[in-house]
Amino acid sequence: MRLREWTVDDAAWYAEATRDPEVQRYTTDPPTITADQVAAAIAGLRDNPATAAFCIEDAGERCGNVAVDFENGIGHVSYLVAAHARGRGLASQALKEFVDWIFANHAVDELRLWTHRDNTGSRKVAERAGFVRDPGRDQDREIKGTIWPTMSYQLPR
Repeated sequence: MRLREWTVDDAAWYAEATRDPEVQRYTTDPPTITADQVAAAIAGLRDNPATAAFCIEDAGERCGNVAVDFENGIGHVSYLVAAHARGRGLASQALKEFVDWIFANHAVDELRLWTHRDNTGSRKVAERAGFVRDPGRDQDREIKGTIWPTMSYQLPR
């Protein structure tokens, strides 16, 4: 497994991967996202110091995404593993490596993430990467026109 920078050549893959019904259950990306929209987002990464994202790759195969948005000394982390790549431990390994990269390269005091309450796999990934539950920040969020009950996690520097 390795993390690498996204390129616009990855845009069509990402758009297709997020359309998978299993991915759509828990991603905030809409099922209508296009390769052009993804390519524009990838192009914007280099010019935006408030965000960072990497492609998760395993044996040369695209498998997912890790991303962070920075705001007021806090990094808000997200991740996605394509359905075909689940069950290999890639998400946990990628998140741990990404956390190390964030703390080595950015002045953040804390990392936070949230996950849908029913997404047991994502909750386990967060915990394996050292995040701890932060129930005081749990909330219902409107995502894609539906209310999601979310659970919050945090990891101090």
